[in-house]
Amino acid sequence: MPTNKVKHIAFAKLPDLEIIQKIKEEGARELLEILYDRYATKVYYKCLGILTDKDTAKDLAHDVMVKVFLNIAKFRGTSLFSTWVYSITYNQCMDHLRKKKRIPYSPLDTEVFQYLSTEEIELENKILQDLKLTQLEVLLERLKPDDKMILLMRYQDDFSTKQIARVLKISESAVKMRLKRSRDKLAHQLNEMQDEK
Repeated sequence: MPTNKVKHIAFAKLPDLEIIQKIKEEGARELLEILYDRYATKVYYKCLGILTDKDTAKDLAHDVMVKVFLNIAKFRGTSLFSTWVYSITYNQCMDHLRKKKRIPYSPLDTEVFQYLSTEEIELENKILQDLKLTQLEVLLERLKPDDKMILLMRYQDDFSTKQIARVLKISESAVKMRLKRSRDKLAHQLNEMQDEK
């Protein structure tokens, strides 16, 4: 059995951080294949979830994986590797959408930020939890990509407000406001859907 294949099998069950350490410290670039196997499909589906075009999602997923591997030396381990990969994924998708001018980009007015009450957050979270999965998928497709993206980051990928702020390079209060606006739009669409019945 070739040496690389043996190494791949031996290291396949190691956690991401240990693999990354070996890549950084020992120059074991062949271990990138393990990380590719773990993340390429997930990255593709994240891209597809935002872009809804298979060919574009495939191209962007490839670009994301290349960017991850080219920048792996910059990964400091202050967050999970998966969080870092998904941050790159979201940013790559949003850059693509901005270049295609499919979403306008304008910074939010920081004066309108308000801290939500616990009751408001709980009520909005309950609305999301009460949605059936099929309804949620339909409603998410109707949202603008930036609204959809922030909801996916929070509720699908379980990113904290702090992690989302880091990915989007905005303040935590801006994240809270965007989440509120996106949840409001989703709730409005749900009400419209129920009125149609």
